[in-house]
Amino acid sequence: MKEVTLPRPGLLVTTVIAAAFTTGFLLAGYWENRVPDERPALVVTTTPAEVDLSLEREKERSRLKEELERMLVTADDDLGEKIKHELWELTLRAAMEKEVETLLAARGYRGNTVVIQPRTVTVVIKGADLLPAQAAAIGQMTAEITGFPLEQIRIIE
Repeated sequence: MKEVTLPRPGLLVTTVIAAAFTTGFLLAGYWENRVPDERPALVVTTTPAEVDLSLEREKERSRLKEELERMLVTADDDLGEKIKHELWELTLRAAMEKEVETLLAARGYRGNTVVIQPRTVTVVIKGADLLPAQAAAIGQMTAEITGFPLEQIRIIE
């Protein structure tokens, strides 16, 4: 009996593997696009003022970051280090804002926005009528996280 050899033995294996991946990809896309239930699992609503304040904060931060990165390209070593430090501070402020907002939400203050500026911290809590003790607790928590003294923290209801 004569032995049969394929002209390209790896071609058959490659074709089978490619077909299997294509089939898996198509099936995954089919199952991913199916909507099992029309009811949403979670509906999150935010007040327009809160969205506006958060959006403005993010726009301003993005604008400042782009400007600093543009300056970094042409800066000498000393100025470059200062710009890198400012970019680091910008990132750190964003992380602290998110941390304070998350902790406030965990304490039940859902509609909140925190803005950290170079000399002040502003905490906006929507729809809350805070007692002095609650405001003091929020101020203390914000001071501990941000490192700002209580005199530089404003709480707006």
